[in-house]
Amino acid sequence: MSEKVNKWKLIAGLLLVLFLGIVAGAIGTGLYVKYRLDPFQKGSKSREAFIIEKLSKELDLTPNQKSKIGPIVNQMIEKRRELYQKNRPEVKAIMDQGFTQIKEELNEDQKKKLEALRQKFKKRRAERRARRLRK
Repeated sequence: MSEKVNKWKLIAGLLLVLFLGIVAGAIGTGLYVKYRLDPFQKGSKSREAFIIEKLSKELDLTPNQKSKIGPIVNQMIEKRRELYQKNRPEVKAIMDQGFTQIKEELNEDQKKKLEALRQKFKKRRAERRARRLRK
């Protein structure tokens, strides 16, 4: 009887450790996303502040240096955004062409699944874009 109880205690303990690991991982991932990736999801001002803070911390920038580097970083961010906007149609065409070629290798069921995946990704991208515009 006690052997059976010990076995169940061991199983319960292992399940508890597994559950706590999952919870800790989820919390850690959430914190990572919030503090490391979120500044890049927000507007260019948040990005600029994040980059300046990182440079300031790593390079021990003086307040004068920070005030001079800030506009440079902002200009870099804006030029990057403009370049992305300019090249976006070309990137879209490349992706569409690639997916057309992929479809040629798939059966009908796989084609439907691929199209559903593409629609899901487009919806998520539109939601992210809408969130960025609201912030």
